[in-house]
Amino acid sequence: MAKTFYSSIIPNDKPAWLLNVQKAVEDATRCMSLQGNERDFMNLQAFINAEIAAQRSRGNIRAENVETELRTDEGRTVIHIYRNHQLVQTYYIE
Repeated sequence: MAKTFYSSIIPNDKPAWLLNVQKAVEDATRCMSLQGNERDFMNLQAFINAEIAAQRSRGNIRAENVETELRTDEGRTVIHIYRNHQLVQTYYIE
């Protein structure tokens, strides 16, 4: 059974919306049985996108552009979160 992990480019001064996304992902995936396959990554990306939209609708995101990208490089699949076209956090499943 795999779990979700993240690495952050801004480890010490994260905006509240990003902390809220982290908490939501942690809560949602804690009891899930993940395999780390393409379907898991697509579902995780959809969940993160929905949580970002919820944070935006609450007025918690002041950045103009927050988006995610599902990417596979050198056999490793990750989900990048960008704020104003700059990478802020990466999620992976192991």
